[in-house]
Amino acid sequence: MAHRFTIKQIAAQAGVSAATVDRVRHGRAHVHEQTQRRVDAAVRELEEQAEAGIPAGLGLTFEVLLNSPERFSQAVRRAFVAAAAAMAPLRIAPRFHADERMSPERIAARLRAFEPRTTHGVVLKAPAHPAVVAAVESLAARGIPVVTFVTDIRAEGRIAYVGIDNAAAGRTAAFLLSRFLGQGGGVVLANLGSRGFHGENDRWQGFADFMASRCPRVEVTVVDGGYGLDQATYELVRAERAKRGPIAGIYSMGGGNRGVLRALDEAGDRDVAFVGHDLDDENRGLLRAGRIDAVVDHDLQADAARAIRHLLYFRRHGRAAESDASRAVIVTPWNI
Repeated sequence: MAHRFTIKQIAAQAGVSAATVDRVRHGRAHVHEQTQRRVDAAVRELEEQAEAGIPAGLGLTFEVLLNSPERFSQAVRRAFVAAAAAMAPLRIAPRFHADERMSPERIAARLRAFEPRTTHGVVLKAPAHPAVVAAVESLAARGIPVVTFVTDIRAEGRIAYVGIDNAAAGRTAAFLLSRFLGQGGGVVLANLGSRGFHGENDRWQGFADFMASRCPRVEVTVVDGGYGLDQATYELVRAERAKRGPIAGIYSMGGGNRGVLRALDEAGDRDVAFVGHDLDDENRGLLRAGRIDAVVDHDLQADAARAIRHLLYFRRHGRAAESDASRAVIVTPWNI
């Protein structure tokens, strides 16, 4: 197991001791499988950082814990690596922990496992479950700052929220759909990944308020609980379409857009106004193919840089920096 990185560098990135890395590298007995995976991941992260031009040395090492679909987690990962590279000569070293189907209890357990001696902070995208809130408070009590990312957790322990104003994003999506639909009525379907995420709940509330006040001929119906996964979202949309009849418009704030489109295609709904969220690789392809009309996006790399700066500020000053929401951007097939 030869590497261009020293045992000390790998240990720092993995958050384990140098002796543990030595045991893993030499294939010695009594190494837990999870430890092996963490050391292997650390090497991949170091290679990724080296390729991006992030210098070796002292700096900021932090966790990025994401409860989100793989396509979004990968977009966030690229954003943080690029943002870290742009901060050279500081060495900014993110460690990634991503899972599509992580329960709130597992998220809380992972958060509680982080230690001040091995990490300088946490960037977190997770549902606002009581167990997660309690774990964030526990980290704060131990001096580990938490920045919530894309979706907020309203816990006193978190030092900042980084992301768009989600209620404003929902109103923006409603405005776009109202223009796409014109004076016509019909059923508009709002697709949430889960109401457990404050961000999606805020998007939904902004969307619903606008539609109720500006589009009285539109009937809004909701599907909730697909968690941005295509198959689960497909089943929810198919069942709702069977109950409601033809769909005139879609606001997909929770992802799983291929599943949404599959359900509509099977039902014969071809001319549907469609607004999604986040310009990940999947939505980029759907825009180019003409399957989505617009995406409400925000600059993930700029948000990643802001999250890093919050952690750096806390490390230097021991308190939170000023925070404001990032700007939403509308992307169409013509300005990808």
